[in-house]
Amino acid sequence: MEPIQWIDSSFHPYYLTEKVMGKQVKKLDLFSQKERTLYKVDLPEGSTKNLEGWELDIDPALSYAYDKGLRFGILHRFEKNAWIPQFPLNGEQSSRFDGLFGEIKDKDQLKYGLLKGVYSYTNQPVPKISTEKLGLASREGSEEDYYNAFLLSRIANLPISRTYRNYTVSEWIRSMLHTYYRAHNILIPKGEELRLGDTRKYVAGALTIAPESGTYFNMHVLDYESLYPGCIDVFNLSYETIRCGHSECQKNLVPGLDYNVCTKRRGIYSALVGALRDLRIRAFKPLAKTASQDAEDKKIGAASRILKVFLVSCYGVTIRIHGLASPLLGEAITAYGRFVLQSTWDLAKSDGLKPRYGDTDSVFLDNPSEQEVARFTKSIMNRFGLELASDRVYSVCVLSSAKKAYFGILPNGEPEIKGLSIAKSNSPRFFQQTFQECLTKLSEGRQSPGDFEEAKRQLPRVVEKAIRQLREGKISISDLEYRVELRDDPQEKLKSRALPQPYQAASLLLKEGKNIREGDTLSFVKVNPFKIEGRQYTVKPSSQASLREINVNDYVGNLLSSLSQTFEPMNINLNPAENSLSKFV
Repeated sequence: MEPIQWIDSSFHPYYLTEKVMGKQVKKLDLFSQKERTLYKVDLPEGSTKNLEGWELDIDPALSYAYDKGLRFGILHRFEKNAWIPQFPLNGEQSSRFDGLFGEIKDKDQLKYGLLKGVYSYTNQPVPKISTEKLGLASREGSEEDYYNAFLLSRIANLPISRTYRNYTVSEWIRSMLHTYYRAHNILIPKGEELRLGDTRKYVAGALTIAPESGTYFNMHVLDYESLYPGCIDVFNLSYETIRCGHSECQKNLVPGLDYNVCTKRRGIYSALVGALRDLRIRAFKPLAKTASQDAEDKKIGAASRILKVFLVSCYGVTIRIHGLASPLLGEAITAYGRFVLQSTWDLAKSDGLKPRYGDTDSVFLDNPSEQEVARFTKSIMNRFGLELASDRVYSVCVLSSAKKAYFGILPNGEPEIKGLSIAKSNSPRFFQQTFQECLTKLSEGRQSPGDFEEAKRQLPRVVEKAIRQLREGKISISDLEYRVELRDDPQEKLKSRALPQPYQAASLLLKEGKNIREGDTLSFVKVNPFKIEGRQYTVKPSSQASLREINVNDYVGNLLSSLSQTFEPMNINLNPAENSLSKFV
């Protein structure tokens, strides 16, 4: 397969302006849906900084593709002096699409059309073309990168040179929207128009419902499948639907906020995100779980991964990315997310279930039956049109009083740890290993409350052994080190009166002649206090410390404090004054 080159001398990069100059064109306004008269003017060479108008920053190559209806990564046929993209579905593919999405056609034609388009692009064969011919010879990459690049090129309508090992999701989303706008003669809005007068850079985030601290058996974690994308879809959240002017829509307020969402007009962004979400959840994710390594299955896996990345980012771009940022839209997305989670919690309580913790898109139910879970998830689907599914079941789940900090033991005995300070990556390996030994003991008691009580009684002995080894100097320096990234310039930090421990270590390395900069990650251990040039130090870089200098009491105190955060909800007392640990502490 050889690349074909052609030149279209009739096309000139352009922008649109209200000034009477150039060729008159008619465009639809995204927000008002009214036709506007503008003028199409050739872009001058050089800077566009002082020009006033629309579509000034669109890449000319992309502008050409959008105007001509071209699709990157897809085979085209030259017909009637134009290139026509070819993406037909065969009989089996069409039948599967109708089976999955046929019911959407009558009730949501915009979403149905977007679904069919992306489904068609992703189901075309991926051609075998050498990276040299694609202009990618200088870039390292795997076969998976190749598949990802082709599928992403088709979905986002971007050249393969921009999608090969390039995960700039905002560029993908922008190109998809621009493709749609140009295809439907909609004026691409300026960044300031999308903001609707709101210049905020932050909005209220997700809801976390405080956990009920304690130990629970048979804890079911129910999770919304892509909650924010789901809210964007089912609540019609889009740039042009926020704060619409229809009198009949004014009462459809965003929960807890003072502005409305349109009920008459289907939002383009809403339908696009909904289409990508439905494709991933209903078409590609189930197939990806059983995919093999043949070419067709690799394409399925790539499509599922790419769609997931799209969906993860569809909220964030509305807050942070110029040309996509719309604080009111982003705020509405999180507001509906909070509304859905709180409603789920309240409905669970009214149904006699026992919710114990809620976080962003998940709710923890204490010991429900399988039948109760099935009824509850069905009622949620009927109410919101969102999929709430059982994400996992913990044989034992321990909730601390802190949000986003808990651990659970799965039926196979494998522990899962979330947000606990002792399990963080910069904690000393000694702490993490002690904690893991405790979890191993606890997992042995996961079968029943009685077994678990017996397992709990063994934990003080695990901690006693760890402290004894520490006091006997049997724990290596490498297992005691903390690893922390420097967030500030260490030279500037040295001017401060109080020097945080990571910068104490940096100071000692600088004195040794090492080149230490902001962004470096340092390894250090806590030692008995000492002074240099009148300044007190309580740590040393791992490379400068010896075991005899280790501040054992500091490590013991921090170990017990960290473990207590986890074990207090289980009524496990690690206070050395009240148990056998006292002789080791």
